[in-house]
Formats: sequence, structure tokens, C-alpha cells
Amino acid sequence: MTVTDDIMPNTNNASVATTSSNENNTPVSIVSAKEGTGTPQVMDISESGSSQLVKPQNLGERLVGITTENAPDLAMFRNQVVSTLREWYVLASDSIVSLLEGRSLQDPAKDLWLLGKHYELIDQADDQGWGAAGYSPEVLSDFSRLIWCTYRSQYPPIMPSAFTSDAGWGCMLRAGQTLLAQALQLHHFGRDWSFSWDGALGEDVRRRELYTDVVKQFFDDYSNSSTFSIHRMASLGKQFEGKDIGEWFGPYGTATIIRELARQADHELSVYTTTDGVVYLADICEHDFKPTLILVASMLGIDRVNPVYYPFIQASLTLPQSAGVAGGRPSSALYFAGFQGDELLYLDPHFTRPAVARSSDDRYTQSDLASYSCNVPRRIALNRLDPCMVFGYYCGTLESLIDLRSRIELLADDGMRTIMSFDNGHAPTTALSVPSSPQSQGGNTLLTKLPPSCSDSEDSGGLKSGSGEIVLEGECSEEEWVTDL
Repeated sequence: MTVTDDIMPNTNNASVATTSSNENNTPVSIVSAKEGTGTPQVMDISESGSSQLVKPQNLGERLVGITTENAPDLAMFRNQVVSTLREWYVLASDSIVSLLEGRSLQDPAKDLWLLGKHYELIDQADDQGWGAAGYSPEVLSDFSRLIWCTYRSQYPPIMPSAFTSDAGWGCMLRAGQTLLAQALQLHHFGRDWSFSWDGALGEDVRRRELYTDVVKQFFDDYSNSSTFSIHRMASLGKQFEGKDIGEWFGPYGTATIIRELARQADHELSVYTTTDGVVYLADICEHDFKPTLILVASMLGIDRVNPVYYPFIQASLTLPQSAGVAGGRPSSALYFAGFQGDELLYLDPHFTRPAVARSSDDRYTQSDLASYSCNVPRRIALNRLDPCMVFGYYCGTLESLIDLRSRIELLADDGMRTIMSFDNGHAPTTALSVPSSPQSQGGNTLLTKLPPSCSDSEDSGGLKSGSGEIVLEGECSEEEWVTDL
């Protein structure tokens, strides 16, 4: 996948900083330039967020130790080299763009939002007197609990092709997996949770098993437990999107496939997708309410995101229902989980790791699943985003759905340009809104109350269900995606 420039934020008015993680998902470094000198510095970052200046490393030093002798095979060695080169390219380009745009002269934002949770950042000074907007242990711990889906290699071929890696073409599918993974964590754990991998308490054991079950749904094979594997997603591409295995998917195509996989598996989480920005509540509440992930696909500009949508993108990530956003920079997909100032925090799927081997007893340790976690947030400026993206909202209860509607309508009432609205009826046959099970057509008038079919009564007198699921052909075309620019 082509790597284009994105932006990492400066951490104070005297330095430009970027952070990254290595193949083992551990914090690596911050590259910065001291004001007035332009001299690169490197700061090692600990898990607690503390830092200290060290001697800059060159690429050769970074590659020391990566040899064919200690790599499982030549493909793994190649992936390590490519990931290391990409990491350094991103670090260098981010620092240069930050300097050119004058971000090194700006004070860092003190407020950070991460999937509906607010943190206030505190300035921390290192031993050399440099100021840095450090992340607290609470922020890093919260970020590290996000499930991180990345490129994988050395897995069974995706039939009928011979692909044993999705490197170079599967980044949007991985971003979609990451969004879905956060929704599943919200479904099982809520927003604030933790557990000890070594804990013997009943709650630790329960959460550890649930967490493992969630991650296993994204393992790279055709196992029954791998509901949303890259194998199943890529295989459905031909049927629903006309995509051959190995072709790049767009945001809506990814949302469509997630919905179909959930429907086929009769998953505990229903998935509802829309590209016209209208959420038809009667389709979601056709029968008894089921926990639902709402995926709103939209195109918020032509080449870049129209600035009128910046406030909504940020506001969306402050909502308690937020499961994040699958989008990216041009030609390179990312998953966005929060924001600090005018920069979004993201997880990058463009790191190739070997697929996790299936355990004979189906039990996994923390080290087995460590590659599904990242403990260093990266950031990208809003003006660097590709306009094509999917917003995810998890509603575990009917009350949560009502609350989401109220919050979105309140944003619109305050004059914010939103990308979605709610309708009490069923989606008409021409609409592009579909849930993860066949639903009916109906009216499309925006009302102020939930429809009768969303009530708890068995027979509310709502519209009867029809047949035929709407399937949208094609990808992120301008005619289908532009939403009231």
C-alpha cells in the first residue's frame, strides 16, 4: 500500500515529536527537533509515558539482529524490514510536515478524548528541562486495551487464492476489524474495565476468557470461532462487492461485509449499515431490540475532509456510544479512536506480523495475544484525512439508541453540520440503509419520537416486515457518498 504523508503532533512549543511502536508493540521513540537547532533527538518512551534523551539511531542499527537465522523464514524477515523502513519513513515525514506547518510553535491541547472518555493532560518535564505533553498511565492503559488488527502473514491460504498474507491490500479490512473489535468490547465489558492475566479471581477469569473469545473472532483462518477473519471477509468480497481476493476494499464495502458475516453467523451483535446518513429505527427495532453496531458510511469531501465536518468528527468520538471511525489518509486506511486538539489518535494496520498459531487446547496467554495491543498513541491532523470513512456506534440497549439519537439531534440543533439523522420508519427500497437481517420498506419522514415498533410491546401496530435485503454495488463513488457539502 502506498504510504503518503500524515501528521504527528508536536508535544510542546519547543519540539516536534512523533511516536511509534515496533513489531513487538512496545513504545519505541519520539523523534524531535530542539527549537532553533533542527537537530534530531530521540527519546525512549516507557509504558508510564516518561522519556529521556538518547543517542539517535540510524537505520542500520535498527536492523541489527534481524537476520534470516532468527526469523522464521525469509518472508518474515522481509516483513520486518518493510515494517522498519515504513516506521522510519512515517517518523521522518511527520516531523518534516509538522515543522513546515508550524506545529512546533503551537501549544499542545490539554484535553484528550478516547472513545467517549475524557482525559486532561498534564505537562511533564524531563531531566533535560524539555517540556512534553505526556500521557498519563491511565491514558496509556486505556489505549493499550484497544484491540489492534494489523496485516498478518503465514496463515492458511485464502481459498481459492494462494494468498497467505494481506499485506498491501487488507488495510481497510483490518481497520474495519479494529472498529468491530471495540464494539464487541463495549458489548461485553462496557467502557471502563480491566483484568489481570495472572489473576485467579472469578471476575478476572471471566473477563480474560471473554477477551480471548473476542480476539479469536479475528484469527486468520476458517475456524468456526473466527467469525470475522480476513479469510471470510475477503471471500465475501467477490459476492457482495465484486472484489477479487487481493483487491483493496473501501469503507462501505468493508461495512457491508461485516454486516453480512454477522448475519450469516446469527451473531449476538446485530450490524446496521447506511450510506445516505439516515438511520431507520423501525429496521433496527423490527422485533425485540438486539445490541446493535450502527455503521454510517460517508464521504465528507472530495480530496480532503471538508472543514465544516471537523467538529462532528471530534464530537462523534466524545459520544459514549462511539466505537471509533474506520478511515485513513489517502490510499492508506487507519482506525481512529479519539482526538487531541485538531489531531486524531489512531491505530495503524500497516504492520505485518505472523498469524497467531492456534493452540491445541484453545487457551492463550497474554504473550500469545500481545500483537493485538498497542500502547503508544499516534496522531494525524484532521486536514490530512481521506474524506471516505465509516463511523461506528454501539447501542447495547434501546435506551442507548434513544440517547444516541438525542445527542446527534442536539449537535444539529446547535448548528453543527452532522452526517446522520434518524427516521422512525423503515428504509424505502431505494434507500441505502440495511440491517444485518432482512427488513421491510416504509416511510422516510423524520419524526421526533421513536416508532411504535421500538417499544417493548409484542404487537405495537408498526409496519410489517417485508422481504429482500438491499445490496449496494460499487465503492465510494462521488455521487453516492457526498453528503450535503
